Amino acid sequence: MTMKKLLPLTLLVPIVLSACAGKPKPQPKEPDMFATNIKDTNRKVFNFSISARQGEGGSKPERGGTGGPSPEHRNKNQAKGDTPNESPLDELFIHLETKLSDTGYCREGYTEIDTYESSGRLHILGACNEVATPEDKRQFANNYGY
Repeated sequence: MTMKKLLPLTLLVPIVLSACAGKPKPQPKEPDMFATNIKDTNRKVFNFSISARQGEGGSKPERGGTGGPSPEHRNKNQAKGDTPNESPLDELFIHLETKLSDTGYCREGYTEIDTYESSGRLHILGACNEVATPEDKRQFANNYGY
């Protein structure tokens, strides 16, 4: 090869290699957290949180009031990932509905107490619409108090 052909090639190879090397590895997603607590009055409460996406949020999300998520979050036929612009708050409610369904913790729905963001996580505090049964007390034993 001639020198004219080697010069662009020797410049191009390091540029391509440095572009590939500069890409950071994706961070592993933090797991969802679900904490339950059955009060002495048999009231069932929970704290559920998911990892917030980087660069989104920052202000307190809208509250949904009684019965669960606010109207814009109630479309239960929509599976996670159906819309490309799914908000972190939508994702929180979708994950919560899945967790409550999987565990059977709030069989008759729930009342949203608070929704907030802290330490890179979105949280929802809630209370079940039904009181705890003896089976609930066995299955969701309190290992701590709050």
